[in-house]
Parts: sequence; structure tokens; C-alpha cells
Amino acid sequence: MKRIILTILAASALWACNKEVSSNVEYGNPITISLGVGGDFSVSSEPATKAGADDGIYGINVYFDKEKDGTTNDIYAYGVFDNVTDMTITLLSGYKYKFTCSFVKNEAQSLYYGQYDGNTYMGYAAPFQTNKHSSTQLGNAFIYSNTSGEYLSGIGTGDTVILSSSGGTTTTLYPRTHRYYGELDSYSPVAGGIVTIPLKKTVFGLSVIIKGVPEGTLSAVVAANGTELFNQSTTSSDYVSPTYLRSYRDVYDCWKNESTIPGTVTWAYTSSKFSQWNLSGSSNITFKRNVLTTVTVSVTPDSASASISVTEEEWDGDNTINMGINADGLIDIIVNPEPED
Repeated sequence: MKRIILTILAASALWACNKEVSSNVEYGNPITISLGVGGDFSVSSEPATKAGADDGIYGINVYFDKEKDGTTNDIYAYGVFDNVTDMTITLLSGYKYKFTCSFVKNEAQSLYYGQYDGNTYMGYAAPFQTNKHSSTQLGNAFIYSNTSGEYLSGIGTGDTVILSSSGGTTTTLYPRTHRYYGELDSYSPVAGGIVTIPLKKTVFGLSVIIKGVPEGTLSAVVAANGTELFNQSTTSSDYVSPTYLRSYRDVYDCWKNESTIPGTVTWAYTSSKFSQWNLSGSSNITFKRNVLTTVTVSVTPDSASASISVTEEEWDGDNTINMGINADGLIDIIVNPEPED
């Protein structure tokens, strides 16, 4: 009888010990922290005011190492915000966390906000859709989703649903919006902690100049990876486009690998006097992160020649590539030429 009692006591002690360990692993102790953003973009939270018209929308996913195997890939929470001061979240002690964040600033093209795709609630569509719904409400609070597995599935892509001029919606692959993305991994929560997620611009710029059209019509089309970004014709006068800042389509790859985007410039000149002056051609260009690419297309029809120059303006320096198209169709590429008069 004594042996039976001792066995029961030992089993009870072991169960209690395992329960304590299991409780720590599954639940931990709640710790509330605040989030902020830095890197290429920063927001002041003093005084604490709601984001103004010049700001935009933040989408944040929070992951944790649920199995404690060194990989923070289990979804913990997500949220859509337009107010940085509301970015507080309760984490559990004993776990490592990862934060992914994307910020979209409304500019020439406005993010669509409404009852998208038949939803009964008002919300933002791509890039703030989830893996289970086509859009997400602007809640200014985190939704704890470690049981549902729901998260913002679009914040790593540039595909964006914008408000069209007709009042409907259109999905744009390279929207004219400021776009930022960043991640912070392996965070261990501490009481009163502040997490700053470093964001990086995931955009490129484009401007097009069409000049030297004494008569007739000169047109230029610029595309990125086969998607048309610019299409304009001008007759007997120069044309200078606005400067458009566009988001990468693969935002995550841009952030991770500083990837470039292949592009093309296709141009055509049609004379109003002599058909033998008609010219056309196409040249390859490259769009780069945080670089303004200015494409200049010009013709000299009476000498049967045309030229395309591509100027790239970076924050940290200049890089110029001139592509002169000769009458024989060959292209001369000159890197870092002397400034033109």
C-alpha cells in the first residue's frame, strides 16, 4: 500500500511539473510593447496625433516561434493602421517574434477603401487583403490570429487596388504610390519595450522627355516587365512628363535583394512631309530601387537619326547611360559620359 501511495505522489509531481512547463510554453506571461518605424521612413509620436492626410496605411504581420525550434514562422497577429500611436501589442514571454510591415502612402493614385469584392464591411483591398479575405478593415488594433492562421498576405507585393476615375476599382501592378517594407526578427519581449521596424523604400521613379520634333509626330512608350507605364505622342513641340514614383511589383524581393526591373522604351516618328523620314525602334532600360530614371527621346529626321538617353538620379550619386541610335540601327552605349551642353 505504501508503494502504491508513493507511486501516485511521484506521478502527481511529474504531471504538475509537466503542466508548469507546458503552461510556460503555450501561454507565457503577457507583456505589452509598442511598435514604431524607422529606416528610410520615420514617424514622430510626440505629440500623439492621428496620422494626417500626408500619411498613409500600415499593414503589419507578427509571427512567433511557437515550437521554439528557432524559426519564427507561426502567425501570431496582424493589423491595419493609420495611426502609429495605436501600434501596441501584447506578446507572451519566452518566445521569439518577427515583425513584417509595409507602408503605403496615398499620392497620385488613391488606395481603394470600401466594400470590396462583395464584402459587407468597409476595408482596404490589396495590398492589405488577408489569406482568407479580399480586404481588411482599418482597425488600428492587432487581431490575434494564432488559432485562425489569418494574416495579411499582400504586404510583400506591389499589386494594389486603387480607386479609378470612374469611381470603381482597378488593380495596378506598379501603382504611383510611395511604398515601404521592412522586417525585424528574433525579438524577445521585455516590459515597456519599443520595437522599431526598419523600413526601406521599395520604389523607382520615371520621367519621360520627348523633344526635337520639328514637324510630324513622335511617340514614346515605356514598359516595366511588359507592363505599360507611359504612352505619349507629341506633334511639333517638346513634351516633359511629370515625375512618377512607382512601387515595385515584388516589394519583398526589392527589400531583400535590391532587385532591378527590366524595361523597354519603344518609340516611333512619323513625318508629315516625307515618308523616308519615318523612324521607329526599341531599347532596353533598367529600373532600380530608389532611382529616378529620366528617359529622353529625340529625333533628327532630315539626317535619318534618333537618340534615346537614360539618366538615373540616385540619392547617393548619379549614373548616366546614353544610348545613341545610329542610322544603321546600331546602338552605342556610353557609361558616365561628360555632361552635355
